[in-house]
Formats: sequence, C-alpha cells, structure tokens
Amino acid sequence: MATAVVVSDADRTTIHASFLSLTCGALGMLGVGVGTFISPGSGSWLGWALHVAGWILVSVAIVAHIEHLSNRLGRVAVVCGILAAVAQGLADLPFAINSDWVSDSGWLAYYNAMWAVAWLLAAASIALAAVRKEKRMEAHLASGRPGMYAAEDFATTVHASFLSLVAGAIGFLLAGIASLILAAGVGPASRLAWILVTIGSGLLAVAIASHIQHLSHSMGRPAVVVGIVALILGALNFLPAVFDPTGAGAFAAQLSWLLWAVASTAGGISIGLVAIRRRGQAGS
Repeated sequence: MATAVVVSDADRTTIHASFLSLTCGALGMLGVGVGTFISPGSGSWLGWALHVAGWILVSVAIVAHIEHLSNRLGRVAVVCGILAAVAQGLADLPFAINSDWVSDSGWLAYYNAMWAVAWLLAAASIALAAVRKEKRMEAHLASGRPGMYAAEDFATTVHASFLSLVAGAIGFLLAGIASLILAAGVGPASRLAWILVTIGSGLLAVAIASHIQHLSHSMGRPAVVVGIVALILGALNFLPAVFDPTGAGAFAAQLSWLLWAVASTAGGISIGLVAIRRRGQAGS
C-alpha cells in the first residue's frame, strides 16, 4: 500500500502568482469597472478606452504567470485564456475610437461576435484543464497510487473539482452561444440568448463557489467571497435584458450596465486582496 503524502500548510496557502501578475489583473478589472461607470453603453470614448486597457492588463497578468499556469493547466489552455482576454479588448476597441459607433448595428454585431470568441476560448481553456486533470488522475490510478494524486505534485496539480471545471466550461459555452445569437441581430431568439448568458454566468459563480475551500486556503476567504459576489452580479447584469430583450426601456439598460460596472470593480478588488496577501507572503 502506498504511503500517504501529507501536504504542508505552507504548500496549501502559498500564492504562486507573482505580485506583478496579480496587480495587473486587479488594475485591469478595475479599469473595466471604472470605464463602465464612465461610459455605460454609450458616452465618451474614455470609458471604452479604459475597457480596452483593462482587458490588455488582464491578458498581461496571465502572460506574467504563464509558466506556472502552463505546468498546472497545460500551455494550450493558458494560451486560450490569454486570447480570450485579448478578444474582449478587441470587442471594445472600435468604441474607444468612436463612441458613436455603439449605436451602429454593424459594430454591435462585431462586438457580440468578439465576445462570443472570448467566451468560447474561455470554455475551451477550462475544458482542456478538465481533460488534463482526468488524464493525470487516470495515470495515478494505473500506477496503483490513487491516493497520491493532488499530493505528490501539489504545485502542478489541477485542484479544481470536476464539478467546478464542468460548470465553468458549460457556463462559458452557453455565454458564447448566446453572443453568437446576438451577433446575428436582434430577433425572436434574442430573449433566449439573454437567458442562456444569464444561466452561463450563474454557472461561473457556481464553479467558484464549489471550489471555495481550496481557494480560501491560498487566496483568503474575503477575496474569494468578493469574487463570488462579483460573478453573481455579473450574472444579474444580463437579467434585465431577459425581460426587455429589445433594449427599449432605458432603465433596464442602465441597470444592466451599472451591475456590470459594480461586478467588474468587485472583481478587481478581489484580485487586489489576493495581491496584498501575496505581498505579505513575500515579506514573511
């Protein structure tokens, strides 16, 4: 019988992302949040420019942590995540050039198409991580050491459960399908699209909540709770469009953008809390 491997508290609580990576991620999401407050759907180019800069910083955050993430999730999965963030920035770029284009149907179709690309790349990234986890678990089972998985090589193991990974992948996939529907134009299927993206975003919150115990060990419970709240608000931001898919009501549209602004800001605060914790670990 194989001897059990005990993972130390230091291994469980160490944050592997660098302070630079976390700071870029936090500033990126804060940029998206502040940009949305400035330009909620329309308005000055500045808000949209902050969106673009924010998503670029998020992609930089992933690139800065690419080696560790690649060891854990696989290089292809990480590259998909980087491209997803880049696609989100490209979606907002035209409106940073000319904010009046936000009312142009052609540019709106482009915007939704780019978000579809981003969602689907994110879905692929998580799905690839799930496949990697399954293969490594199968290897441990074949070696007759099932109890060694997640302990023998704690730093490179995919710790998220299959529930978290499947919920996340399906959530992003549903959101991607919804964006493809919206890219085709507002029509009878638009309400279905908003329902799908609402459900998909809700599944992302479920994915994080089901992984809360492990995440809390390393990132701290406050950061994880704020992150879950951000994801819930992100899901609720699509809900007004379910009841008003044509966007005819100004209140529904404003509420949607407000929820997205608060959700993005909360996401930035969550990552910022992790960065502060990381700086404390580096100084100890």
